Formats: sequence, C-alpha cells, structure tokens
Amino acid sequence: AKLVIVGAVKQPEILGKIGFLKAWADQPYEEMGAISFPEVSATKIYFVNKDKAPQSEIRIGYLAMPFDADGEYFRSNVMNYALGGNFNSRINLTLREKKGYTYGARAGFNGTKIKGPFTASAGVKAEKTDSSLMDFFSEIKNFREAGTTEAELAFTKSSLGQRDALKYETPFQKASFLQRLLEYNLERDYTAKQVKLLNALTVNDINGLAKRHLPLEKMIVVVVGDKATNFDKVKALGYEVIELDADGVPVK
Repeated sequence: AKLVIVGAVKQPEILGKIGFLKAWADQPYEEMGAISFPEVSATKIYFVNKDKAPQSEIRIGYLAMPFDADGEYFRSNVMNYALGGNFNSRINLTLREKKGYTYGARAGFNGTKIKGPFTASAGVKAEKTDSSLMDFFSEIKNFREAGTTEAELAFTKSSLGQRDALKYETPFQKASFLQRLLEYNLERDYTAKQVKLLNALTVNDINGLAKRHLPLEKMIVVVVGDKATNFDKVKALGYEVIELDADGVPVK
C-alpha cells in the first residue's frame, strides 16, 4: 500500500498520527493474475431493455492496452483527442452540435497496469439510437481510414499543452500526480518528456496509430434503451444483435 497526503500539514505531524501502521503484520496473499478475455472476431451489439427509457446509453469499444507514460498508450490518447477526446472532437461535434442527439459524446483509452478499454460513449435521444450508432461507426471509420488533419494536430498540441499546465494546482491533483509516480515508478519529470513527445508527433504518426488501434470491425457495442422502439432498428444496422437482461444473461 502507498499513502499520499497533500495539504497544509508537515510530515512529522502526519507520521506521528499514523505510527500504528508499523504494527501491522504481513499477511500471505496471492496477486491476481491477468484475466484472459476471449478474442472478438466480429463486432457485435448487446442490447439491454429499459422500458420506455427516454434516452439510450451507448458504449462502443474493445480491450486495448495497459497504461504507459511515453509509449503506445500515451500516443494513442493523443491520437484520440481529435476523434473523441475533447469538446471539439469529431464525435462530439457530430452527435451533439450538428445532430442534437446528445449533451455530449466522447471516446478514449483507459489503461492501468493491465489492459484497459478503448470506449466511445454517449447518452442519446431514444428515437435516435440507431442513427447515433451509425454516426459513431462513421466517425471512427473515417478517422481510421482518412486520418487526421494538420489543423487538428496543431489544435491537439496547443490544447493538451495548455491543459497540462493547469493539471497539478489543487491538493487533489497533486496527490493524484504523486500517486501515479509511485504506482508506475515514473520519473519526476515524465510530464516534460511527454510534452516533447507530443510536439514531435506528425500527422503520419497519428494516422498510423488510428489504423492500429481503432479496430471497428472487432468491437463490442452495448446499448441500453427501450426495446419496443429501438431493438428492430438497431438490428437493421446489419450486425449480430444479442439481447441481455439486466444481469447480462442472454434473453432467449
């Protein structure tokens, strides 16, 4: 266990209050190994009924990669910024600003020491469930196949650079930063290295990452919404659709 404290306190004051931790005795335990997941051979849609729901919740994704501070994971989140990582992303501009289907749509990678998911998500108007799915698929596909633009990459670099300057101001932010250093054994200047990596990325780099890490044909889609008005329309999209109950058990 690791304890991180940030606040208007001195180290001796805190150490005097947590001395009891030294009396804790080691207990035998086994670390949980990596969980194996079945390979996804083709994109499937899992539908969970919520009677008369005025909105549908959509999740699209796959099991991607573990966290790293300066490798493929870091670069992939930079790649995703223009696709679904900020308010001006393609996904949000299409589903929210152009179509008015949702208050917000987003996408991103979320790894830890073990593989984490890439997830695109939104809560959308019930009557626009199938249309929203089509727009999600279209934006992901277009980004992977046609790539980003110089303007999008310039905005990404500027926006991420300015955002990071404000990420470590509050006690909570400082504690989270220190916890990350300890959890992943990172160097204290790793954020400065990230800035250099960010500024060195090219459009070709971003496009290569998109082709490698946006496997739209092998993703899992979950839709929670009103079956009576949406199930048949979702099924008409041409994917295999499996209905689940609220506990995740297939409905026969």
